[in-house]
Amino acid sequence: MSGAVQKASVDNLRQSDAVTVQVLVADLLRLHIERIEISVVADLFALSEVELPVVVAADLAAWAGKATREVCDLPDGEIRRAFLAELAALPPASVPARFRAAAAAMAASSSAETLVVLDSLAKVWEDIAPTPVVIPVKKGRVASKAAATKKVAAPRKVAVPKTPPAEVDPRRSAYVRSDVTGTLQYLERGIKESVLLAGIRARSPFKDMLEAEVKAELRKLERERKLKKTGERWMIR
Repeated sequence: MSGAVQKASVDNLRQSDAVTVQVLVADLLRLHIERIEISVVADLFALSEVELPVVVAADLAAWAGKATREVCDLPDGEIRRAFLAELAALPPASVPARFRAAAAAMAASSSAETLVVLDSLAKVWEDIAPTPVVIPVKKGRVASKAAATKKVAAPRKVAVPKTPPAEVDPRRSAYVRSDVTGTLQYLERGIKESVLLAGIRARSPFKDMLEAEVKAELRKLERERKLKKTGERWMIR
């Protein structure tokens, strides 16, 4: 009898309408990522990035945060590299941005051997963008011709306040500096910029943090002679 743990799998998640998605993911969201097929983990991350009804969107967003922590908590060594091998076996375009960022966030707690695997994944993903997910709209029956032709006013857009950018909010600058130095202090060879950026943004408490502001802070640290950039890699000076 095999000792392999059977993993949960659901077909065609990305092709399902919003109502079907809500039904299909209900049980999956309670499982640890190691209990879910890697392709389905990718589907869930992809769905967490698209517009869905409020309830399921909130559940998927919460799951994405939990799953990112679970990815980073995988023990370094054979377990972590086996997970990355499964991830590398997926078609690159099927790996969404949030899953890529979760993998990149492993860098802060990975051995040199695992960093080599992460670097190779980053190189593949650099050239292949994730395929966008388009949720199909389930067509309902039209009650009448008038209902079908009646124009419905577009819902009013509510402005969502954003955290002030780094130049006016020192907390953001302090976060980037702390994360960068904490990540790089144990990496003699440094780390590739794309991996570093993805990890910083994935771990950030500021959900609207932009790649540009992280790069700006890296350049400041370089001018202050605290960091140096060699080719595509950042390291402690």
